Amino acid sequence: MSEHAIVNNIIELEEARCRALVANDLGLLSNLVDEQLVHIHATGKVDNKTRYLALVETAIRFLRVERKDLQVRVEGEVAIATGRLLQNIEFRSTGERREMDVMTTQVWLRRGDIWRQIAFQATNL
Repeated sequence: MSEHAIVNNIIELEEARCRALVANDLGLLSNLVDEQLVHIHATGKVDNKTRYLALVETAIRFLRVERKDLQVRVEGEVAIATGRLLQNIEFRSTGERREMDVMTTQVWLRRGDIWRQIAFQATNL
């Protein structure tokens, strides 16, 4: 697969991840993130895959998730994606809503023919 094709594939996978968050599709989300996931929120909180999926399922409703200017660099079996992420979320326990504008770095790892996100880091803008 060419580097251009990999870049397009990673962008498509990230778009699918965003749709899965809004749809609360935990099955799809689970398939897109690696078992060894390290997800660092803009607050500094660190989650593994299990805690991240539980957070999506029980604590946060994603009302909008939109990527801006996603750039992808491929290095062998690793793809590094950086760009802006705009989100509107709602805390399920309180109904409080928040708009988020963050810059993210994501690491996608290819195992065989499958790419999965293995790391995520967000920084508030």
